Amino acid sequence: MKKTILILATALLMVGQSDAKGDKKGSAVKDPVVMTINGVDVTRSEFEYFYTKNNEQDQSEDKSFDKYVDLFVNYKLKVHEAYSRGIDTTQNYQNELAGYRKQLAEPYLMGEDWKDQALDEVLRHRTEEVHAAHILFRLQENASPKEVSEAMAKIEDCKRQLAAGAPFDSLARALSEEPAARQSGGDLGYFSTMRMVYPFEKAAYETPVGETTVVRTSFGVHLLKVLDRRALPQDEVRLAHIMKAYDRRTPRPQAKEALSHVMDSVYQELKNGADFGQVAYKFSDDQSSARQGGLYPWLGRNNGYPKEWSDVAFSLEVGQFSEPFTTDFGWHILKLVDKRDIPEWTEEQKNQIKSQLEKDPSRGEAYRRLREDKMMAEEGLTVNAKVLAGKNRKKVAMTIGKQKYTAEKYDQWLAAKYGEEIEFVDKDEALDAWKRECINRYADEHLEERNTEFRNIYKEYHDGLMLFEVAGGEVWDKAAKDTAGLVAFFESHRKNYAWDEPLFKGAFIECADDELLVTALKKIYDNCDDIMKCADMVRAQVLTDTILTPNPKQPRFHIVNGLYAPGDNNTVDRMALKLNVEAKPARDNMPIQMTYGHVLADGPEELDDVRGKVVADYQTELENNWVAELRRKFEVKINQAELDKLKADICAEK
Repeated sequence: MKKTILILATALLMVGQSDAKGDKKGSAVKDPVVMTINGVDVTRSEFEYFYTKNNEQDQSEDKSFDKYVDLFVNYKLKVHEAYSRGIDTTQNYQNELAGYRKQLAEPYLMGEDWKDQALDEVLRHRTEEVHAAHILFRLQENASPKEVSEAMAKIEDCKRQLAAGAPFDSLARALSEEPAARQSGGDLGYFSTMRMVYPFEKAAYETPVGETTVVRTSFGVHLLKVLDRRALPQDEVRLAHIMKAYDRRTPRPQAKEALSHVMDSVYQELKNGADFGQVAYKFSDDQSSARQGGLYPWLGRNNGYPKEWSDVAFSLEVGQFSEPFTTDFGWHILKLVDKRDIPEWTEEQKNQIKSQLEKDPSRGEAYRRLREDKMMAEEGLTVNAKVLAGKNRKKVAMTIGKQKYTAEKYDQWLAAKYGEEIEFVDKDEALDAWKRECINRYADEHLEERNTEFRNIYKEYHDGLMLFEVAGGEVWDKAAKDTAGLVAFFESHRKNYAWDEPLFKGAFIECADDELLVTALKKIYDNCDDIMKCADMVRAQVLTDTILTPNPKQPRFHIVNGLYAPGDNNTVDRMALKLNVEAKPARDNMPIQMTYGHVLADGPEELDDVRGKVVADYQTELENNWVAELRRKFEVKINQAELDKLKADICAEK
């Protein structure tokens, strides 16, 4: 809620990108100064950026340039006041700002183009499929170094046995911790993109046929062997499907046999000319397709269905249906309705794929590592291996830009990260992890100076958060809580809240046509001068009476208290304001309508009649007084010549 209010508040008075304690170096040469507030320069680019942004966000009012200059100055003055009060040094402020910055920085550090790169990779991979086998040793994603070391030892043992001539499938049957390995020998068949967890897919596509590689996934560590690679035909089919599913409570051979006669009968009907769609609707256990006459959407070869199912689908001619066949799920008959070349993906389809890719943490992590590699190269990250291996731990072991990291820092990092299990850590992997952590921290620390857009957005929130805190005490909270000040303001400005035509102040009541209920309500309102007290009496006497209100959750009456202008309520117009208007039908279940209250001829009788307007006006007065005080407190210098140039340029662009 606070962030929502903050965004609304700052949208009115857009904050600039320079720090109120910022550096003025070079601004006079490359970026002219348009104003100086409390000794701190505001550059042309800063003012122009937020002037443009403010007008883009608020389409309801194209703020005049001169008006925005005043708004911007007022905003900057409030930010300086917040700094002078030390709001930026409070723990609550720093905690909230740190949380926001972390969230904001993520896409800038990651780079937005990774999803385009990932999509390009998917498009490349979908043109071929890989036949692979694997041996799996399970590991939790948060496995300890000791557990990883033990799993890697098993992998190395497998590699030694393979080098000695052991068949891959035999090792998989004997050693793999994949549940199906005993039957499959680790063979995964052919697969294409987005069918395996991403690290496994990437390794499979990058490993030459006949060779093995080691890959870590969320399932554990795999010894992967690529058996074949082939072009994936770029065609797709439209199928209709009839299925009878196995009874899972019955052993597979008996279940298969029990349904074979049923499917033979169905197949015979089709051969005799029965309509495939009607038969599917009547017999198929695949309910989602049966309702469509067995019809499936277009499917490519990389469809995720069982191999035997897909093989049959792509072996048929258009209009042909298959003989009954089985998969692990049951009996099937397929009909090929149509076939076509796979069309190019539309932008909408590409965006859908990008959304899927974005939700894949392993894919995101892989591209993050590529981004880190790029940053290491750009920042000139270098490691002195001799220093790391030497005894003098005070020497510089790594450099990123101008930042130096000693061997001692690396030792401290190792101890903090791995603790007692450091002996099980692979040295190369540990050094790589340290480099990645350091480059990410370095990039984060230098993000403002490297990325103008991030700097602008972050500074907007940074200063806007302070404005929220300081303005709350000076204006918003004060206007709401200063009862005496609010009353005094109302009394001194009462004439501003007068109205041109009479208004009705009171209650509009509608209720069921029940004599007891009507009598009870009339008795309360006839003997009570205060509408709000009347409402309290209704709650106490009517809502609790089981005869008058059999169901408290659905009372047989409806009461609305308020200030009514002509046209607000048809009954009030006729009964209270005595206007000559045509009556509108009452609600069927509440046909009795009444009004209680009095008419205010030309203005409010008390503050509560116009509280909302008074609070808003009181806030405006407090704001104006506060800004006037700040203008006396902080020096404001306007470079009118530069502002005039900017104004002319902006007008010319329009």
